[in-house]
Amino acid sequence: MIDLKYVQVSSLDYDVWRAVTRLYLSDPLKHAYLMYDLIYELDTVDVHFQLSDRKIIGYLLIWKGLDDVAIHIWGNAHRLIDFIPVDRSMVIQVYSEDLVDPLVKYLKSKGNNVTTKTYLNMVVDKSDFKPYSVEKVLRLGEEDLNAFIEIKKVQGKVLSEEKARDLIKKWRYYGLYVDDKLVAIACAYLRMNEIWIVGDVFTHPDYRGKGYAKMVTSAVTKDAVTVEAKAFLHVKEDNIPAIKVYKALGYKILDKRTMDIL
Repeated sequence: MIDLKYVQVSSLDYDVWRAVTRLYLSDPLKHAYLMYDLIYELDTVDVHFQLSDRKIIGYLLIWKGLDDVAIHIWGNAHRLIDFIPVDRSMVIQVYSEDLVDPLVKYLKSKGNNVTTKTYLNMVVDKSDFKPYSVEKVLRLGEEDLNAFIEIKKVQGKVLSEEKARDLIKKWRYYGLYVDDKLVAIACAYLRMNEIWIVGDVFTHPDYRGKGYAKMVTSAVTKDAVTVEAKAFLHVKEDNIPAIKVYKALGYKILDKRTMDIL
């Protein structure tokens, strides 16, 4: 029997937790967001499951931790599309290609403008990793707060001091200084035993083409593989320079994922 189940994170029952654990262990790279958010993001997550004989066959994960809502929809989840909130800007990761068309149709029917982009999922482990000039890269901390706020402003994201502090404490950020100026950053924003997800790779426009993005990404990746986790990241399919950088560090293309940005 197939049924829908909305689960309040504060009251996950044993059967659902077992089903989530089984699903995650079957493919940690695919279901890392689901497991991580259910463990560490209790106050900012809503989850809808589609179940069949106590197995999860589809889910809709809604994370409300930042200004934009982050949504992940996977599997046999067509009936879950109606639960997507449409009153806030969001980024949607679509794991199953047969969900893309009905998802876009639904969002447009609600008056949303949809931009569909294809991202590559890339992964590296300890055996394939090729480190690059990590000795000049620093782990960012409280003392880097003002420099971090400034480079995020250049990136187009205005952060309060409180929000910037929260990000540096929660996510593992690395940065590179040139002449006392923070010019490149990268972070691991999700860390599990099996997988770290790398992101927010950014270099100040005035300092590009010098290998700085490669250096900060290498530093984060080194941390991940040192503890025997795989490093995983998403990159736009048409971002050829970034893909070259990641491949030079040993990352390999795993698969593709559609992301809808509203």
